[in-house]
Amino acid sequence: MEELKNFAEISFTNAVLIDIFSKYADNRSLAEFVREDGSISIKFRTNGQIDPPKSCEQVLSLMFALFESNPESVTGRIYMENQKDMLREVVYRLSQVLDGFSNVKMTMDNVIRVKEGPDGEVTQHSEFTLKRTRSTTNETKTG
Repeated sequence: MEELKNFAEISFTNAVLIDIFSKYADNRSLAEFVREDGSISIKFRTNGQIDPPKSCEQVLSLMFALFESNPESVTGRIYMENQKDMLREVVYRLSQVLDGFSNVKMTMDNVIRVKEGPDGEVTQHSEFTLKRTRSTTNETKTG
């Protein structure tokens, strides 16, 4: 992908999403965004500032919005060609998809024009990590 001025890059681990994508993408396409360690890394063109997601639900929603606005990308093309079936499967497996997110990291760069001329652009760089914790409660009833 050409160098982007305004972009968002999301990386995370989610075996359930890889399973869903693998039904609609060949191995060569999967290799474009699935790393050898099993994590996913996707870079998208953006048209302005994006608020960092605060939950896995917001990460999923943001991903689908970015797929739709970037149909020329590998992931966007796969999604747009199979949108109905992929959404159906994500909704059917929603709790697994949301529980499957880990190590969510997002980087965003936005070029802002502050004045005319070649030096009139400023790049705003943001990074964030979504930390998730799991707690299990065991309840024993006797009686």
